[in-house]
Amino acid sequence: MKNREKMNKVISADIKVLEYLSEKAGDRKTKMEAYLDLMYKANDGFVSPFLRKKESDLGPCQCHVNISDLASDWGWHRATVRSFLDRLEQFSQIEREKRAKSVIITMTSLTGQPSSPDVVHDTPDLVMQLMDVLSDWIIGRSDTETVGASCGRLVRAELDRLAGSAAQSCTQGDAENHPPMIVSAEDAVKEKALGCIAYAAHQKVLRKFRFDDATPVLQFFHQELGGEWDEFVDASKELVELVLGSKSSVPDFSTVEGRECLKSLRRPFLALVAKSQESF
Repeated sequence: MKNREKMNKVISADIKVLEYLSEKAGDRKTKMEAYLDLMYKANDGFVSPFLRKKESDLGPCQCHVNISDLASDWGWHRATVRSFLDRLEQFSQIEREKRAKSVIITMTSLTGQPSSPDVVHDTPDLVMQLMDVLSDWIIGRSDTETVGASCGRLVRAELDRLAGSAAQSCTQGDAENHPPMIVSAEDAVKEKALGCIAYAAHQKVLRKFRFDDATPVLQFFHQELGGEWDEFVDASKELVELVLGSKSSVPDFSTVEGRECLKSLRRPFLALVAKSQESF
């Protein structure tokens, strides 16, 4: 199993084999099922209902979809769908032509054109892999223990890869320079992983506010700021600093009433951000 990454092979399999290997997991599709769904859509020249009024001049093995429809079809979060498509593109299984609110996907695996080995075996970025794992935790579909174990495995795999690269370099007569470099690289990997987890935790906590009322922010925009967008940009910065606790006061709103007004908007502002996070 240690030589798995060195196995530069292109595997040919009938779609019935993929169907057989695909696990059933209730309403939520597995990655294999999602991949098969894309293959069917591309084979049939599928166009999402939302996009059928628009021109979709599709070529062979293409489908025209949007992220929200795929998320609904697969029972996934939109961020998970994006990460999955990024991964497939890295493996040269798909090509994407991004539109304003949609994407045309070409399933290169159906075109009969084999992917080049150097592209097929590119290792997905650690951040992408971590966020793929963490996205289910953010929306409550995976527990902390499972996610922690998965993150640990990904980090160890990345550290093993770095150690292997360092060992290979050492055989070329540069051994004395590697210990500090390895330590530095290990710290960089761990910091990157911790950053992903911290970012995911921020998203998870923020998500709790998505059902709160954001109307007071809209009222503040119209009544206090006169509908001026630049004023709201400035006020938003102040609100973020207020929420994060990086300021003890709000100097740009110097009056007592102004400061209290902003403080009262903290929770509605978080609701606004949480709703936007869901749509993104």
